[in-house]
Amino acid sequence: MVSVLCRASVRRIFPAFLLLALPSLAAAQGGAALVGRIVDTAGAPIIGASLRVPQLERSVAVDSTGRFHLEGLSTGRLTVVGEAPGFAGKRAEVTIPASGSVEQNFSLVPNAHVLANVEVRARARQQLPLKLHEFEQRRNRGTAGRFLGPDDVAKYNGRPLVDALKSIMVGVRFQRTPQGEMNIISQRSLNPASIRQSANIKPCGIQIWEDGSLLSDPNQSLEMMLAPSGNGGRSISTQRIGADHDYDVSNLIANNYMAVEYYPDLASTPPGFRTGTPSCGVLVLWTRVPMTNGQPQVGQQSTSQPTPQ
Repeated sequence: MVSVLCRASVRRIFPAFLLLALPSLAAAQGGAALVGRIVDTAGAPIIGASLRVPQLERSVAVDSTGRFHLEGLSTGRLTVVGEAPGFAGKRAEVTIPASGSVEQNFSLVPNAHVLANVEVRARARQQLPLKLHEFEQRRNRGTAGRFLGPDDVAKYNGRPLVDALKSIMVGVRFQRTPQGEMNIISQRSLNPASIRQSANIKPCGIQIWEDGSLLSDPNQSLEMMLAPSGNGGRSISTQRIGADHDYDVSNLIANNYMAVEYYPDLASTPPGFRTGTPSCGVLVLWTRVPMTNGQPQVGQQSTSQPTPQ
C-alpha cells in the first residue's frame, strides 16, 4: 500500500518539476533567436537558401516558405549572411537581445552569370570580360601560379569563397581569430636574419588584391630589433613598424567572384602584383561581372574605360 502511494506522489510531482526546469535549461543555452525569410526579388521563397553566421560557424536552412529560425544565440552584435545557389549572397549586421527574438529578412538577386537565353549560349562560346584578358593570358602561359576560372569558381556557388581558395592555396593555413575573422597565413615565417633573436616575430601574411587594387599587404608590418638600452641586461626589445592589416575572408561568398589567381612566392608573382615588401604569397581576386549581350568582351572595342590592371 505504501509503495502505491509513493508512485502516485511521484506522478504528480515530476511534471511540476519539469515545468520549473525547462525554462532554466533554455536560458543556459542562450535565450534569443534570429528569425526571418529569404526570398527572391519577387517575394517568392528560395528553395535551398540558408542563413549563415560566420563568427559562430553556424547555419540553418529555410523551410518551404523561406523562413529560418536560429536559436541559442547570446546577446551581442553578429554579422549574418543570407545565401542560396544561383543568387548573390547578402550580409547584414544584427544585434541579438538578451532574450526573445530579432527578425532579419533577405531579398536576393539572381546571379548575373546565369544567362536567360539558352540559345545564345549554345551558338557562341562564352568569352571573358575585358578585365580578365590578362588573367587568361597568364593562365595560358602556364606560369607558376595557380588559377580558378569562371567555370571553376561557379562550382562553389552558394558556398564561402574560402572553400574555393583551399583548393589552390598550398602552404598556407586559414586561421580563425578570437573576433571571428579568418585570415590567410603562410606556413613560412617572416623572420629576417637581422631579427632572428626576437621572440615575437609576425607570421608571414598573404597579400590580397581585388580587381587590380591592393586590399591587404600585412607584411608591411615588421618586428624590428631595437638597439640595446645600455643597462647591461640581456633582454631584446622589438618594435612593430608599418601597417598591420590581415584581411578577413570569412564573409566572402563565391557567387560574387568569377576568377582567382594565387602565386606562392615572389619569384612566381607577376611584376604588376609586386609591392616591394616581403612576400609569402599573393592572392588575386576578380569580382563577377554581368555577362550580357551588351557587355564588351575580349577582342571587341569598347568606348568605356577598362578596369586598371
